[in-house]
Amino acid sequence: MNGVDTRRCALYAAAIGTLICSAVLSAPASAIERLRAVELDNGRVLLHCSGPKPAPGEPTVVLDAGLGDSALVWSRLQPLVAESLPVCSYDRPGYGDSDAALPPRTSAVIVEELRRLLTRAAIQPPYLLVGHSFGGWNMQLFAARYPRETAGLVLVDSSQVDQIGRYERDLGLRIAPDGVFHISIASHVPPNLAPADAAEARALSHDPVTWRTAHHELAGFRESERQVAHAPPLPIGLPLVVISRGARLGASPDYPAASEKLWRRLQQEYVDAHPGAVHFIARDSGHYIQLEQPALVAHAVCLVAARAGVDTPGCRVRPDPVSDGR
Repeated sequence: MNGVDTRRCALYAAAIGTLICSAVLSAPASAIERLRAVELDNGRVLLHCSGPKPAPGEPTVVLDAGLGDSALVWSRLQPLVAESLPVCSYDRPGYGDSDAALPPRTSAVIVEELRRLLTRAAIQPPYLLVGHSFGGWNMQLFAARYPRETAGLVLVDSSQVDQIGRYERDLGLRIAPDGVFHISIASHVPPNLAPADAAEARALSHDPVTWRTAHHELAGFRESERQVAHAPPLPIGLPLVVISRGARLGASPDYPAASEKLWRRLQQEYVDAHPGAVHFIARDSGHYIQLEQPALVAHAVCLVAARAGVDTPGCRVRPDPVSDGR
């Protein structure tokens, strides 16, 4: 990319809360235990489950990745959670080993798709929902639509409502005009992946199905934000942990400090709007906290499980360096 494209990529990455300009991930079959393909109406979806069989009434942890990502982004977190709780990640349609799906690819579509996936896989509620980046919108919407099926919520550097308008108003950035943008793509592999996973991510970073899917999700990004904004409020007392990055999103000088400051402000405003929420700031992490500080995210899952009344004696994960954001 030239200098103009690099800066534009950094701005878009900031505004939509993802490194979609440079990062695409997928999960090799050996990465996570108990892989199974589940047939949905729109094709086959790969589900990655591990951990103990849930006791009656005990939640299953469900992980949803960001825009452009597959279940590989959970490859360091899932084994930690599986030591004490049942946990499932999945490749959203069009990513990894799941079949492609037709547009629209909005949060509302994804939530209903995920619920059908869990039902057909006989994974019973309640669910402890964990969402990263764009996946945070999906999990916020799931919890709002299906509160009786939700035991708690962990948001990992999640997208937030009004981020599109705020980036446009405060920074003068037009986010995906008419739902479309085109930009040069450079291959990038997030930190702390195992060598085989990194090689797989690098190989799949040019997969046309992956990029079409990311394009469809980005085309629906504004509508997804609207869907989350107009959803019912989260249930009062729902256990909620928000984890925000403490390091800048990328070390490049092309990444503007104003974008980082606005992202952090949006995270804090979300916490302030939800009394009782716990806010952790991952001091040593960029956007992929679950890869850079997986023990911290596992600690957050344990905390939410405990607040939901789940007796998990083995859920004693020592968190990585963290500060309380409140």
